[in-house]
Amino acid sequence: MRPTLPMTYRRSTVLLSVAFLALCVSKTYAQEHSSSSSSPSSSSQMTEEEQQWQQRFERAEGFRLEMLQTRRGVEFYYDFRKKNVQDVQKSRTKCQEDLRHANRDTTFPTLQRCYTKELMLNKELREKQKEYAESVPGVSEDMRQQTLAALNTLIDALTSMIEGTENAVFRSKEELIEAKKNLHTAYRTPTLLALLRMEADRTDTWIAHLMQRLFTMTQNTSLSPDAFAKASETMQCYEEAETEMQSIGNTNEFIKENGNMRATMQHLQHCAELLREAHTLQDVFEHPPVEPTEDRSMYSPRRRWSGQ
Repeated sequence: MRPTLPMTYRRSTVLLSVAFLALCVSKTYAQEHSSSSSSPSSSSQMTEEEQQWQQRFERAEGFRLEMLQTRRGVEFYYDFRKKNVQDVQKSRTKCQEDLRHANRDTTFPTLQRCYTKELMLNKELREKQKEYAESVPGVSEDMRQQTLAALNTLIDALTSMIEGTENAVFRSKEELIEAKKNLHTAYRTPTLLALLRMEADRTDTWIAHLMQRLFTMTQNTSLSPDAFAKASETMQCYEEAETEMQSIGNTNEFIKENGNMRATMQHLQHCAELLREAHTLQDVFEHPPVEPTEDRSMYSPRRRWSGQ
């Protein structure tokens, strides 16, 4: 039997019971729907909280397997992105040095050459991001297609800009700067927003997966009171992070939304720490440390007498 908990844990206990009910209801509906197409939808009989849990279970279904199958590709993408950032920084450092040594006649050609190099590096990154967006798990199909469309549009714009710099379309530094501003406003910012929304969507699936695993953990009938209390605190933490994550991308202000994303990721790090604490508490409960026993044989009257 589950240990009796204080009133402070009552809310989490109810929450977990609701989660279990939502899972049962979804299975019942699947069975009824398969036997009769005229059966009423069980979702209309579920509370809002039960529907949220059902959505979490559906969202997390198969995510872990897909994540394991695509793990190497995702790691390769992040390694590529890190190297791309380093390459851009190296290119800018070299260009600054070249511009310092350029004279009046070579300054603008040097500037065009430097910008062309940066455009090419940026295009390589966007093409790699396109591959990532095509295969990364945990993303809804609508969100995936929106991101791919934004990336394709940006890649086309980058290609046009590269051709323009290589064919001397821009006649002055001012024209080049204006084209660069237009590229950022019309193409790069919308793409950054699309990528941010896709990552928020993927992270939302990750949260659903963790909450599902946490729910499974709380069904352990031998869960200690301390571990159950910490698991309940963790569940509430993930609920709050889920709400924050689902609100990201609601505006077109990239800087603001990117800041919200960073704050939510920090919140998730705190949730992960709570989850580790819950596992540690349960591990200590299941495998308590063995206290060393004192060897009292030296105090035995028989031993003292035999030693005389």
